[in-house]
Amino acid sequence: MSKELKDLLLNLHTRGRRYSYYPSLPDWNGDYDKVEIIKSLSLKKINLYIHIPFCASLCTFCGCNIKVTRSSDQFQSYIEKILEEWKLYKEEYPQIELASIYLGGGTPTYLTLDNIKYLIDNILEGTKCDQTFFGTIETDPRLLQVEKLKYLSSVGFNALSIGVQDTNTETLANVNRHQSFDQVRALVNCARENGFSEINLDLIYGLPFQTLKSFEKSLNDVLTLKPERIANYPLAKVPWQMDLQNALGIYRPLGTEDMYDLYIHSDEILKSNGHRLLGMGHYSNQEKHYNRNITGYTSALNAPLIALGTSSISNTDQYLFQNDKILEKYHQYPNRIVTSHKKKKNEVILESIFQDINCNGTFSLLDLHNHHTVNSNEQKSETLIRHMNMLIEYKILEHKNDVYKITELGKHFNKTICQSIEKAHSSPQN
Repeated sequence: MSKELKDLLLNLHTRGRRYSYYPSLPDWNGDYDKVEIIKSLSLKKINLYIHIPFCASLCTFCGCNIKVTRSSDQFQSYIEKILEEWKLYKEEYPQIELASIYLGGGTPTYLTLDNIKYLIDNILEGTKCDQTFFGTIETDPRLLQVEKLKYLSSVGFNALSIGVQDTNTETLANVNRHQSFDQVRALVNCARENGFSEINLDLIYGLPFQTLKSFEKSLNDVLTLKPERIANYPLAKVPWQMDLQNALGIYRPLGTEDMYDLYIHSDEILKSNGHRLLGMGHYSNQEKHYNRNITGYTSALNAPLIALGTSSISNTDQYLFQNDKILEKYHQYPNRIVTSHKKKKNEVILESIFQDINCNGTFSLLDLHNHHTVNSNEQKSETLIRHMNMLIEYKILEHKNDVYKITELGKHFNKTICQSIEKAHSSPQN
Protein backbone atom coordinates (compact mmCIF):
# COMPACT_ATOMS: atom_id res chain seq x y z
CA MET A 1 0.00 0.00 0.00
CA SER A 2 2.99 2.31 0.52
CA LYS A 3 3.21 3.57 -3.10
CA GLU A 4 -0.54 4.16 -3.32
CA LEU A 5 -0.42 5.91 0.05
CA LYS A 6 2.53 8.11 -0.87
CA ASP A 7 0.99 9.12 -4.20
CA LEU A 8 -2.23 10.10 -2.45
CA LEU A 9 -0.42 11.96 0.34
CA LEU A 10 1.49 14.00 -2.23
CA ASN A 11 -1.61 14.57 -4.35
CA LEU A 12 -3.77 15.69 -1.43
CA HIS A 13 -1.05 17.48 0.54
CA THR A 14 -2.20 20.66 2.22
CA ARG A 15 -1.63 22.59 5.41
CA GLY A 16 -4.50 22.86 7.82
CA ARG A 17 -6.00 22.50 11.26
CA ARG A 18 -6.17 19.24 13.22
CA TYR A 19 -9.89 19.50 14.12
CA SER A 20 -9.52 18.86 17.85
CA TYR A 21 -12.09 21.64 18.29
CA TYR A 22 -14.22 23.65 15.87
CA PRO A 23 -14.19 26.33 14.64
CA SER A 24 -10.49 27.11 15.04
CA LEU A 25 -9.20 30.31 16.61
CA PRO A 26 -8.89 32.47 13.47
CA ASP A 27 -12.62 31.99 12.83
CA TRP A 28 -13.82 33.07 16.26
CA ASN A 29 -15.95 36.18 16.31
CA GLY A 30 -17.00 36.83 19.89
CA ASP A 31 -16.00 39.05 22.77
CA TYR A 32 -17.96 37.53 25.63
CA ASP A 33 -17.58 37.95 29.37
CA LYS A 34 -16.19 34.85 31.09
CA VAL A 35 -18.51 35.04 34.09
CA GLU A 36 -21.55 35.32 31.84
CA ILE A 37 -20.36 32.37 29.75
CA ILE A 38 -19.87 30.21 32.84
CA LYS A 39 -23.34 31.07 34.14
CA SER A 40 -24.90 29.97 30.84
CA LEU A 41 -23.18 26.58 30.48
CA SER A 42 -25.25 24.18 32.63
CA LEU A 43 -22.14 22.15 33.45
CA LYS A 44 -22.60 18.74 35.06
CA LYS A 45 -19.65 16.56 34.09
CA ILE A 46 -16.40 17.89 32.62
CA ASN A 47 -12.89 17.02 31.54
CA LEU A 48 -10.44 19.44 33.15
CA TYR A 49 -7.25 20.68 31.47
CA ILE A 50 -4.65 22.59 33.49
CA HIS A 51 -1.80 24.36 31.68
CA ILE A 52 1.55 24.53 33.47
CA PRO A 53 3.83 26.66 31.26
CA PHE A 54 7.11 26.29 33.16
CA CYS A 55 10.18 24.56 31.68
CA ALA A 56 13.80 24.36 32.85
CA SER A 57 15.12 24.98 29.32
CA LEU A 58 13.90 25.70 25.81
CA CYS A 59 13.64 22.92 23.23
CA THR A 60 14.00 24.78 19.95
CA PHE A 61 11.37 22.70 18.12
CA CYS A 62 8.70 23.71 20.63
CA GLY A 63 5.52 25.50 19.57
CA CYS A 64 3.81 25.49 22.99
CA ASN A 65 3.09 28.39 25.32
CA ILE A 66 5.96 28.07 27.81
CA LYS A 67 7.95 30.04 30.38
CA VAL A 68 11.61 29.08 30.81
CA THR A 69 12.78 29.60 34.38
CA ARG A 70 15.43 28.17 36.69
CA SER A 71 13.56 29.34 39.77
CA SER A 72 10.53 27.76 41.42
CA ASP A 73 9.53 31.08 43.01
CA GLN A 74 6.71 31.66 40.47
CA PHE A 75 5.14 28.22 40.80
CA GLN A 76 3.02 28.71 43.91
CA SER A 77 1.65 32.12 42.93
CA TYR A 78 0.65 30.71 39.52
CA ILE A 79 -1.12 27.78 41.17
CA GLU A 80 -3.05 30.21 43.38
CA LYS A 81 -4.33 31.94 40.22
CA ILE A 82 -5.41 28.61 38.73
CA LEU A 83 -7.33 27.83 41.91
CA GLU A 84 -8.89 31.30 41.83
CA GLU A 85 -10.08 30.52 38.31
CA TRP A 86 -11.37 27.07 39.38
CA LYS A 87 -13.34 28.73 42.19
CA LEU A 88 -15.47 30.51 39.57
CA TYR A 89 -16.71 27.17 38.26
CA LYS A 90 -17.15 25.59 41.69
CA GLU A 91 -19.23 28.49 42.98
CA GLU A 92 -21.56 28.34 39.99
CA TYR A 93 -21.66 24.51 39.81
CA PRO A 94 -20.97 23.05 43.28
CA GLN A 95 -22.11 19.60 42.09
CA ILE A 96 -19.78 19.57 39.08
CA GLU A 97 -18.27 16.14 38.41
CA LEU A 98 -14.82 15.41 37.01
CA ALA A 99 -14.45 12.82 34.25
CA SER A 100 -10.70 13.42 33.94
CA ILE A 101 -7.83 15.81 34.66
CA TYR A 102 -5.03 16.51 32.19
CA LEU A 103 -1.93 18.44 33.26
CA GLY A 104 -0.14 19.77 30.18
CA GLY A 105 2.56 22.27 29.47
CA GLY A 106 5.29 23.26 29.49
CA THR A 107 6.50 20.63 31.93
CA PRO A 108 3.99 19.96 34.73
CA THR A 109 6.44 17.67 36.57
CA TYR A 110 8.83 20.63 36.84
CA LEU A 111 6.60 21.77 39.71
CA THR A 112 7.78 20.68 43.14
CA LEU A 113 6.03 17.79 44.89
CA ASP A 114 4.45 20.26 47.33
CA ASN A 115 3.22 22.39 44.40
CA ILE A 116 1.60 19.38 42.71
CA LYS A 117 -0.03 18.17 45.93
CA TYR A 118 -1.37 21.63 46.72
CA LEU A 119 -2.82 22.04 43.23
CA ILE A 120 -4.45 18.62 42.87
CA ASP A 121 -5.66 18.37 46.47
CA ASN A 122 -7.42 21.73 46.15
CA ILE A 123 -8.94 20.83 42.77
CA LEU A 124 -10.28 17.53 44.11
CA GLU A 125 -11.43 18.80 47.51
CA GLY A 126 -15.21 18.70 47.63
CA THR A 127 -15.40 17.68 43.96
CA LYS A 128 -17.12 14.49 42.87
CA CYS A 129 -15.27 12.29 40.40
CA ASP A 130 -16.92 10.00 37.86
CA GLN A 131 -16.42 6.28 38.48
CA THR A 132 -14.24 6.16 35.36
CA PHE A 133 -12.15 9.17 36.46
CA PHE A 134 -8.43 9.21 35.74
CA GLY A 135 -5.66 11.77 35.46
CA THR A 136 -2.96 12.29 32.84
CA ILE A 137 0.24 14.28 33.20
CA GLU A 138 2.83 15.30 30.63
CA THR A 139 6.41 14.78 31.75
CA ASP A 140 10.04 15.19 30.77
CA PRO A 141 12.25 12.07 31.14
CA ARG A 142 15.00 14.27 32.60
CA LEU A 143 12.82 15.09 35.61
CA LEU A 144 12.15 11.66 37.12
CA GLN A 145 11.06 11.93 40.76
CA VAL A 146 9.51 8.80 42.23
CA GLU A 147 7.57 10.59 44.97
CA LYS A 148 5.66 12.68 42.43
CA LEU A 149 4.54 9.56 40.55
CA LYS A 150 3.55 7.83 43.80
CA TYR A 151 1.42 10.79 44.85
CA LEU A 152 -0.23 11.18 41.44
CA SER A 153 -1.06 7.48 41.32
CA SER A 154 -2.63 7.71 44.79
CA VAL A 155 -5.12 10.36 43.58
CA GLY A 156 -6.21 8.57 40.40
CA PHE A 157 -3.59 9.47 37.81
CA ASN A 158 -2.83 6.43 35.66
CA ALA A 159 -1.72 7.93 32.33
CA LEU A 160 1.65 9.45 31.52
CA SER A 161 2.58 11.33 28.34
CA ILE A 162 6.35 11.44 27.87
CA GLY A 163 8.17 13.75 25.49
CA VAL A 164 10.74 11.46 23.88
CA GLN A 165 10.92 13.17 20.44
CA ASP A 166 13.91 11.03 19.29
CA THR A 167 16.43 8.69 20.92
CA ASN A 168 19.51 9.88 19.04
CA THR A 169 21.45 12.04 21.49
CA GLU A 170 23.07 14.11 18.73
CA THR A 171 19.70 14.89 17.13
CA LEU A 172 18.33 15.89 20.53
CA ALA A 173 21.37 17.98 21.48
CA ASN A 174 20.91 20.00 18.29
CA VAL A 175 17.44 21.07 19.48
CA ASN A 176 18.76 21.83 22.99
CA ARG A 177 17.31 18.70 24.57
CA HIS A 178 20.09 16.81 26.34
CA GLN A 179 18.35 13.54 27.10
CA SER A 180 19.31 9.87 27.00
CA PHE A 181 17.18 6.85 26.21
CA ASP A 182 18.21 5.40 29.59
CA GLN A 183 16.32 8.31 31.20
CA VAL A 184 13.22 7.48 29.15
CA ARG A 185 13.43 3.80 30.09
CA ALA A 186 13.89 4.61 33.79
CA LEU A 187 10.82 6.87 33.78
CA VAL A 188 8.63 4.28 32.04
CA ASN A 189 9.74 1.53 34.44
CA CYS A 190 9.13 3.75 37.46
CA ALA A 191 5.67 4.71 36.19
CA ARG A 192 4.75 1.04 35.67
CA GLU A 193 5.92 0.19 39.18
CA ASN A 194 3.69 2.93 40.57
CA GLY A 195 0.44 1.96 38.87
CA PHE A 196 0.49 3.92 35.61
CA SER A 197 -1.29 1.68 33.11
CA GLU A 198 -1.27 3.91 30.01
CA ILE A 199 2.03 5.25 28.74
CA ASN A 200 2.11 7.56 25.73
CA LEU A 201 5.41 8.40 24.05
CA ASP A 202 5.65 11.49 21.81
CA LEU A 203 7.98 11.43 18.79
CA ILE A 204 8.79 14.12 16.22
CA TYR A 205 9.88 13.34 12.67
CA GLY A 206 11.59 15.89 10.45
CA LEU A 207 14.00 17.21 13.10
CA PRO A 208 17.29 18.63 11.79
CA PHE A 209 19.75 15.93 10.68
CA GLN A 210 17.27 13.10 11.27
CA THR A 211 17.46 10.32 8.67
CA LEU A 212 15.21 7.43 7.73
CA LYS A 213 17.68 5.05 9.37
CA SER A 214 18.18 7.07 12.56
CA PHE A 215 14.45 7.55 13.09
CA GLU A 216 13.82 3.86 12.48
CA LYS A 217 16.16 3.17 15.40
CA SER A 218 14.24 5.66 17.55
CA LEU A 219 10.98 3.88 16.76
CA ASN A 220 12.46 0.48 17.55
CA ASP A 221 13.92 1.84 20.78
CA VAL A 222 10.60 3.17 22.09
CA LEU A 223 8.76 0.00 21.04
CA THR A 224 10.96 -2.01 23.43
CA LEU A 225 9.22 -0.11 26.25
CA LYS A 226 5.82 -1.47 25.13
CA PRO A 227 3.89 1.81 25.38
CA GLU A 228 0.12 1.69 25.00
CA ARG A 229 0.18 4.85 22.90
CA ILE A 230 2.59 6.57 20.50
CA ALA A 231 2.10 10.01 18.98
CA ASN A 232 4.21 10.60 15.86
CA TYR A 233 4.18 14.30 14.99
CA PRO A 234 5.78 16.10 12.04
CA LEU A 235 8.07 18.98 12.93
CA ALA A 236 5.82 22.03 12.77
CA LYS A 237 7.27 25.48 12.11
CA VAL A 238 4.68 27.69 13.79
CA PRO A 239 4.55 31.45 13.12
CA TRP A 240 4.03 32.43 16.77
CA GLN A 241 7.34 30.77 17.78
CA MET A 242 9.36 31.53 14.65
CA ASP A 243 12.11 33.46 16.47
CA LEU A 244 12.68 30.59 18.88
CA GLN A 245 12.53 27.92 16.19
CA ASN A 246 15.13 29.79 14.14
CA ALA A 247 17.54 28.52 16.80
CA LEU A 248 17.31 25.14 15.07
CA GLY A 249 20.23 26.51 13.09
CA ILE A 250 21.23 26.16 9.47
CA TYR A 251 20.16 22.85 7.98
CA ARG A 252 18.31 21.60 4.93
CA PRO A 253 14.69 21.02 5.97
CA LEU A 254 13.20 17.83 4.59
CA GLY A 255 10.98 18.31 1.57
CA THR A 256 7.39 17.13 1.45
CA GLU A 257 8.30 13.84 -0.24
CA ASP A 258 11.05 13.05 2.30
CA MET A 259 8.70 13.85 5.18
CA TYR A 260 6.12 11.45 3.80
CA ASP A 261 8.81 8.76 3.41
CA LEU A 262 9.49 9.12 7.14
CA TYR A 263 5.79 9.07 7.94
CA ILE A 264 5.03 5.97 5.86
CA HIS A 265 8.06 4.06 7.15
CA SER A 266 7.06 4.92 10.73
CA ASP A 267 3.50 3.79 10.07
CA GLU A 268 4.70 0.43 8.75
CA ILE A 269 6.95 -0.16 11.76
CA LEU A 270 4.28 0.79 14.30
CA LYS A 271 1.59 -1.35 12.68
CA SER A 272 3.92 -4.35 12.39
CA ASN A 273 4.39 -4.06 16.16
CA GLY A 274 0.70 -4.19 17.04
CA HIS A 275 -0.27 -0.51 16.98
CA ARG A 276 -3.27 0.78 15.05
CA LEU A 277 -3.62 4.27 13.62
CA LEU A 278 -6.28 6.32 15.42
CA GLY A 279 -5.71 9.33 13.19
CA MET A 280 -3.64 12.53 13.04
CA GLY A 281 -0.42 10.61 13.84
CA HIS A 282 -1.75 8.93 17.01
CA TYR A 283 -1.36 5.17 17.50
CA SER A 284 -2.58 2.71 20.12
CA ASN A 285 -2.16 -1.00 20.81
CA GLN A 286 -5.36 -0.99 22.88
CA GLU A 287 -8.82 -1.92 21.60
CA LYS A 288 -10.57 0.73 23.69
CA HIS A 289 -12.56 3.63 22.23
CA TYR A 290 -10.91 7.06 22.13
CA ASN A 291 -12.52 10.47 21.98
CA ARG A 292 -10.70 13.56 20.72
CA ASN A 293 -10.30 16.97 22.30
CA ILE A 294 -7.68 19.70 22.57
CA THR A 295 -5.33 17.38 24.49
CA GLY A 296 -5.35 14.89 21.59
CA TYR A 297 -6.93 11.44 21.68
CA THR A 298 -8.24 10.41 25.08
CA SER A 299 -10.13 7.50 26.63
CA ALA A 300 -11.91 9.99 28.90
CA LEU A 301 -15.65 10.47 28.53
CA ASN A 302 -16.85 12.79 25.79
CA ALA A 303 -17.69 15.79 27.98
CA PRO A 304 -17.10 19.56 27.88
CA LEU A 305 -13.45 20.54 28.32
CA ILE A 306 -12.83 23.27 30.87
CA ALA A 307 -9.29 24.65 30.74
CA LEU A 308 -7.44 26.51 33.48
CA GLY A 309 -4.21 28.48 33.21
CA THR A 310 -2.55 30.81 30.75
CA SER A 311 -3.41 30.40 27.04
CA SER A 312 -5.69 27.41 27.71
CA ILE A 313 -8.78 26.87 25.53
CA SER A 314 -12.12 25.65 26.88
CA ASN A 315 -14.59 23.89 24.60
CA THR A 316 -18.23 23.42 25.64
CA ASP A 317 -21.43 22.64 23.77
CA GLN A 318 -22.12 26.33 23.25
CA TYR A 319 -18.86 28.26 23.60
CA LEU A 320 -15.14 28.24 22.89
CA PHE A 321 -12.98 30.63 24.93
CA GLN A 322 -9.29 31.20 25.62
CA ASN A 323 -7.46 32.61 28.63
CA ASP A 324 -4.81 35.31 28.36
CA LYS A 325 -1.73 33.99 26.53
CA ILE A 326 0.72 36.25 28.39
CA LEU A 327 1.66 34.79 31.78
CA GLU A 328 2.02 38.16 33.52
CA LYS A 329 -1.42 39.27 32.33
CA TYR A 330 -2.98 35.97 33.43
CA HIS A 331 -1.48 36.60 36.87
CA GLN A 332 -3.27 39.95 36.97
CA TYR A 333 -6.58 38.77 35.51
CA PRO A 334 -7.01 34.96 35.85
CA ASN A 335 -10.75 35.25 35.23
CA ARG A 336 -10.44 37.19 31.98
CA ILE A 337 -10.64 35.66 28.52
CA VAL A 338 -8.94 37.24 25.51
CA THR A 339 -11.09 35.71 22.80
CA SER A 340 -14.24 33.63 22.56
CA HIS A 341 -16.84 32.25 20.20
CA LYS A 342 -20.49 31.28 20.48
CA LYS A 343 -21.12 28.31 18.20
CA LYS A 344 -23.75 28.50 15.49
CA LYS A 345 -26.00 25.54 14.81
CA ASN A 346 -24.12 24.53 11.66
CA GLU A 347 -20.80 24.68 13.56
CA VAL A 348 -22.17 22.35 16.22
CA ILE A 349 -23.22 19.91 13.49
CA LEU A 350 -19.82 20.14 11.79
CA GLU A 351 -17.94 19.62 15.05
CA SER A 352 -19.99 16.48 15.73
CA ILE A 353 -19.20 15.16 12.23
CA PHE A 354 -15.47 15.85 12.72
CA GLN A 355 -15.60 13.99 16.04
CA ASP A 356 -17.19 10.99 14.29
CA ILE A 357 -14.54 11.07 11.55
CA ASN A 358 -11.65 11.19 14.01
CA CYS A 359 -13.02 8.80 16.62
CA ASN A 360 -15.54 6.42 15.05
CA GLY A 361 -14.35 5.95 11.49
CA THR A 362 -17.89 6.47 10.19
CA PHE A 363 -20.04 9.54 9.74
CA SER A 364 -23.29 10.78 8.23
CA LEU A 365 -23.95 14.08 6.51
CA LEU A 366 -27.75 13.91 6.87
CA ASP A 367 -27.89 16.55 9.61
CA LEU A 368 -25.79 18.89 7.51
CA HIS A 369 -27.83 18.22 4.36
CA ASN A 370 -31.04 18.89 6.30
CA HIS A 371 -29.60 22.10 7.72
CA HIS A 372 -28.65 23.27 4.21
CA THR A 373 -32.08 22.39 2.84
CA VAL A 374 -33.89 24.23 5.63
CA ASN A 375 -31.72 27.27 4.95
CA SER A 376 -32.09 27.03 1.15
CA ASN A 377 -28.48 25.97 0.61
CA GLU A 378 -29.08 22.98 -1.64
CA GLN A 379 -26.03 23.96 -3.69
CA LYS A 380 -23.84 23.31 -0.66
CA SER A 381 -25.35 19.83 -0.34
CA GLU A 382 -24.52 19.13 -3.98
CA THR A 383 -20.95 20.34 -3.44
CA LEU A 384 -20.62 18.11 -0.38
CA ILE A 385 -21.73 15.06 -2.35
CA ARG A 386 -19.27 15.88 -5.12
CA HIS A 387 -16.41 16.14 -2.63
CA MET A 388 -17.36 12.85 -0.97
CA ASN A 389 -17.59 11.08 -4.33
CA MET A 390 -14.05 12.20 -5.11
CA LEU A 391 -12.84 10.65 -1.83
CA ILE A 392 -14.71 7.44 -2.67
CA GLU A 393 -12.86 7.31 -6.00
CA TYR A 394 -9.58 7.64 -4.10
CA LYS A 395 -10.64 4.66 -1.91
CA ILE A 396 -10.51 6.87 1.16
CA LEU A 397 -14.24 6.43 1.82
CA GLU A 398 -16.95 3.83 1.29
CA HIS A 399 -20.65 4.77 1.23
CA LYS A 400 -23.73 2.75 2.10
CA ASN A 401 -27.18 3.65 3.45
CA ASP A 402 -26.35 7.34 4.05
CA VAL A 403 -23.27 6.39 6.11
CA TYR A 404 -19.69 7.02 5.05
CA LYS A 405 -17.05 4.62 6.30
CA ILE A 406 -13.37 5.53 6.39
CA THR A 407 -11.22 2.78 4.87
CA GLU A 408 -7.91 1.57 6.31
CA LEU A 409 -6.18 3.71 3.68
CA GLY A 410 -8.51 6.58 4.53
CA LYS A 411 -7.37 6.76 8.19
CA HIS A 412 -4.32 8.64 6.93
CA PHE A 413 -6.61 11.32 5.51
CA ASN A 414 -8.89 12.30 8.40
CA LYS A 415 -7.73 15.90 8.01
CA THR A 416 -8.44 15.80 4.26
CA ILE A 417 -11.96 14.46 4.85
CA CYS A 418 -12.68 17.17 7.42
CA GLN A 419 -11.26 19.86 5.13
CA SER A 420 -13.36 18.64 2.20
CA ILE A 421 -16.54 18.86 4.26
CA GLU A 422 -15.65 22.24 5.73
CA LYS A 423 -14.69 23.77 2.37
CA ALA A 424 -17.77 22.45 0.61
CA HIS A 425 -19.91 23.76 3.44
CA SER A 426 -18.36 27.23 3.55
CA SER A 427 -18.02 27.86 -0.19
CA PRO A 428 -20.34 26.21 -2.73
CA GLN A 429 -18.04 27.36 -5.54
CA ASN A 430 -14.94 25.73 -3.96
